[in-house]
Amino acid sequence: MSVLYSDLKLHREPGSLVISAQGASHSVSINTNTQEVSAVSTSPSDPGSPICGVFGLISLPLTPYLITITEKSEVGSIDGQNTVWRMSGYELVPYNEHRAASESVKQLNERYLALLHRALSGESFYFSYTYDISHSVQRLSDVDENFRNLTFMERADERFVWNKYLLSEVEMCAELSGYVLPLVYGVLSITTCSLMGKTFDFVLFSRRNLRRAGVRYFVRGADTDGNVANNVETEQVVRYNGNVASHVNTRGSIPLYWSQRSDISYKPYVKLHKQEQQKDVYVRHLQSQVALYGENVCISLIDDKGKEKEICQSFSYIAGTFPMPSVKYIHFDFHKECSKMRWHNLNILMDSIRGSIADFGYFYRDTQGTVQKTQPGVFRTNCIDCLDRTNVVQGLIARHVLTHQLQQMGVLGEGEEIPNTSQFEYVFKNRWADNGDGIAQQYTSTPALKSDYTRTGVRTKKGLLQDGVKSLKRYVQNNFLDGVKQDSYDLLLGNHRYTTPEESPLSKPRHPVAILLPAAIAVFFALLILKLVLPEETWTSQLSHLGLYLAVIVFLLKQCLVWGDHLVDQPRLHQTLAKAKTD
Repeated sequence: MSVLYSDLKLHREPGSLVISAQGASHSVSINTNTQEVSAVSTSPSDPGSPICGVFGLISLPLTPYLITITEKSEVGSIDGQNTVWRMSGYELVPYNEHRAASESVKQLNERYLALLHRALSGESFYFSYTYDISHSVQRLSDVDENFRNLTFMERADERFVWNKYLLSEVEMCAELSGYVLPLVYGVLSITTCSLMGKTFDFVLFSRRNLRRAGVRYFVRGADTDGNVANNVETEQVVRYNGNVASHVNTRGSIPLYWSQRSDISYKPYVKLHKQEQQKDVYVRHLQSQVALYGENVCISLIDDKGKEKEICQSFSYIAGTFPMPSVKYIHFDFHKECSKMRWHNLNILMDSIRGSIADFGYFYRDTQGTVQKTQPGVFRTNCIDCLDRTNVVQGLIARHVLTHQLQQMGVLGEGEEIPNTSQFEYVFKNRWADNGDGIAQQYTSTPALKSDYTRTGVRTKKGLLQDGVKSLKRYVQNNFLDGVKQDSYDLLLGNHRYTTPEESPLSKPRHPVAILLPAAIAVFFALLILKLVLPEETWTSQLSHLGLYLAVIVFLLKQCLVWGDHLVDQPRLHQTLAKAKTD
């Protein structure tokens, strides 16, 4: 396996940007005129400034940019030996910031830069110079010498490396493999814990799949390759006295062709597409899941009524009519079963999967490095968003598995449970709640709902009130801000690649109704307030004016429902997404 350089410097030379590393025989040279990337062995004249790594290269309207990692913060170690870092600072270094360009091109460049900043902010990118964090502990335990001899980028799981496209030009130069640093986007916590007088490390790592990446209402369901939205692999690792135990589960959008586009209504209707091809995409997705993880127990938590009814019945019908080897389907109507604070009914679900929990078990490697157990299957959980209900169920499964992991390690005695009053119980619940919040932030820009149950094991009225506030924030975010966030993902991942100002979707103005309708509402609402503050001399005149303004406002609000698609902040860069609702 090649070495990744950690002690790097960026040198700004005349006509080039050079990245050097301590102990490297070659440096990365970027010709700022031709944009050619090459390996050079000569030493740069500029003393340079320290950087932590290279995120990638990207071309924008004014000039290409080099994205460098300028700050990092230590998270901890997954395997007990190698450090994992979080990207906590970055810089966009222009090739030629003084290039002559029209004002319109400069403005367009600023819009692209804003999208890039949006994608890179948030401190959710992780990396290691010495450990492959894109793979689970079990996958890394079963590799051959050929795999170990590959470069970090070659051996990395492409599903989780979010900067692979941006580093493709550097990766082409074999001499520069030590500069090609894979970054994983997700949620990671590493905590040193104590229980029964014994100290161990508890790791929780959720890796977000970049295929069909996006935000809540603009990316749903599956694509033609079987990739699904909000697809996340979550691994729970425990380390104690040289013993390592790992358990993996997954979440992902319902693997059918469907959409739920924002239209300013509180909860848009779910629409199924390509009915004759639903079975094919379902099979394609599950075949991929089985190839990656072994047996799959698909737990669907969606409602069997209301706006989720049609997709619930379609999912159940296809799963039941076209059974697949190594795939089991379970439907549990979460909202129905747990309504009116009856959260104890989750025991019904847990009882139904207890046998599968025991069969799947977990990966276990002892102090001698001998693998004693492997995990032959996973639970694939979904609700409509694969967030709130999913978080609750995944946490319950993980809690059950963790007890057996700690018993085998000797942290707990045989048959002994984790005390509900222990400090570790608090840590466990809060790490899983934080994990759910992080995944939800990436998909909806708000924390997860129902997190009070995940944190405390009890559903409270205060939690219900907090969920109401979060739901309101989600409504605003999903309807009026998420288009920009979707564009930022598509720009970062190369789903949209800038060519010319004329061809850029950002150069095209929004539909006039998106500006005129809100402006008209604001004007008549201001007139209504003004009339209340400065009334007419006669009450008949006052009522007539108030009635007129109210009638116009009501009419305009109804028009908002008619023109909802144009009022919503729609993504503009990756056009195939915008066509999803008509597929």
